[in-house]
Amino acid sequence: MNTATLTGPIKRFFSETSPMVRLIVVVNIVIYVVPYLLDQLGVVYKAMSLTDLLLIHGAKDNIAIYQANQYYRFMTMMFLHGNLVHLLFNTFAIVQIGESVERMSDRNRFLGIYFVGGLVGGVASYLFSPNPSVGASGAIFALIGAMGTFVWTNRRAYGENAKQILGNIAFTAMINIFFGYSMPNIDNMAHIGGLLGGLVTGFLLMPRLTEYQTESGVVRQRTPLTWGWNGVIVLVALLFVIVALAVPAV
Repeated sequence: MNTATLTGPIKRFFSETSPMVRLIVVVNIVIYVVPYLLDQLGVVYKAMSLTDLLLIHGAKDNIAIYQANQYYRFMTMMFLHGNLVHLLFNTFAIVQIGESVERMSDRNRFLGIYFVGGLVGGVASYLFSPNPSVGASGAIFALIGAMGTFVWTNRRAYGENAKQILGNIAFTAMINIFFGYSMPNIDNMAHIGGLLGGLVTGFLLMPRLTEYQTESGVVRQRTPLTWGWNGVIVLVALLFVIVALAVPAV
């Protein structure tokens, strides 16, 4: 095989992808690969099941969160993947959707939507799904929700295209949720929670578009909510209160 066939897409990824999207993808890949390399070297993990391996590294485990207060699992679960197909599918989605969200806002707001929306997905899974769970899908659904919020709040700026774009976003979310219900071992509670989290964080963090006429033409300005980050802090605090008081699905 021609090495250019392999190196071409890799070079484009590192040269064309935004730094925050690239960082998340690289971290996901490294976290996926390292345990398997160590296993092949005989360092650790011999004769350990995939589920046990993921639980050791921070998969969502309702009992561990509830009884041992291991709240970090709501974050670490986003960086773990069950198999290569799972990793590749989420990587493609992060690059495609994450790039769009970051262009619509900025890197800090993209990260806020990704992680806080993913946190909402993890909490939804904790409350309604007893099974261990891993993957960035909740955060990806949050990005989809944020895109929908952005187009909706700026529908006047999008004009006649707004309805079609919103329809495409809604179709993407619904078809993936339907796919989740038709396949085993997919955490749809995290997907739905992430989508709702993205709608909320998108409303708080995605900018509003305003257009005004100048001598050189129409200028489009992006204006974020001044209190958006305060709303995100309140949302995160509310999530921790819910987790502290609620009994998880078992």
